[in-house]
Order: sequence, then C-alpha cells, then structure tokens
Amino acid sequence: MTTPTQRNLRFACASLSLLALAACVSFAQDQKQKASPPPTVVFICEHGAAKSVIAAAWFNKLASERHLPFHAIARGTNPQGQLSESAVAALQRDGLSVPSDKPQPLTPADTSHALRIVAFCPVPSSLKASRVDVFDVPGPNDGYNQSRDAILLHVKALLDDLQKNSARQ
Repeated sequence: MTTPTQRNLRFACASLSLLALAACVSFAQDQKQKASPPPTVVFICEHGAAKSVIAAAWFNKLASERHLPFHAIARGTNPQGQLSESAVAALQRDGLSVPSDKPQPLTPADTSHALRIVAFCPVPSSLKASRVDVFDVPGPNDGYNQSRDAILLHVKALLDDLQKNSARQ
C-alpha cells in the first residue's frame, strides 16, 4: 500500500517527465524552423534602393497578413550607397518596415535558392536562363503613389500565384 506522500512523489516525477518531453519537442521544432529559412522571393532593381525595396516591403507585409511562409529580399545589379531617402520616407508613411542596411548586390546565392526572381531592370546574363519575372513600373521619382500602386498590383498577383501553388502541394 502506498502512502499519500509516495503517490504525490510519483505524480510529481511523472509531471516532470512530461514537461521535459514537451520541452525537448518544442526545442526540436524550433531548431527545424531555424534550419530551413522560408522560401525567398528576390526583387531586383538597378540600384537596390527603391523599386526592389518597395516591392520587398509590401510583399513581406502582405505575406505576413495572409499567413504565408514566404519572405522577400531586395537586391541591386549596381547598388548605390544608401537606400532612396524618398522611398524610405514614403514606406514609413505607409506604415511599413524599412530595412536598416544599405542596398545589397545581387549574388549567385540569392538567385540559386530563390523561389522566384522579379526584376525591375535588365538582369545579368547569368540569370537569363532562370525564370525571371519582369515588372515594368514607373519609378518612385515619377510619383511614389503611382509607382507603389503599380508595384502592388504585381506583388498581389505574385502572392496569389504563390498561395495557389503552395495549396496544391
């Protein structure tokens, strides 16, 4: 016959074992998520400072709102030293997150692992063999709202396509 103290001790040990198991499972899931980054869309413009930044910011916001597992980055074929101040200010007025780093050059690693590649400018010949969507939109210097709205039409269509294709898998 077991005493109440023995039963309480067994219950406590069983509870601790379950908590330890749950912690291990949670840790393993966290590590798996860290090991596999979300599928990436690469937006490319010449300077990596305006169109691609606007597209990536809106893509990430809308993908998050739709609970889609995609992430976008902005790159330039000939990056300038800083992000476009007018594009950054306009994105902030729109309430979007703006990258804090300077424009990044397009690298082979960016495109080799990309789910999709979208260009707002001529792309290097090395990319021509890959699937590259080309978006022809006015530049932010011609009016941010006009440029943003044209970019948004393409970004929304791209997200619709990605969402539809991911639902099939």
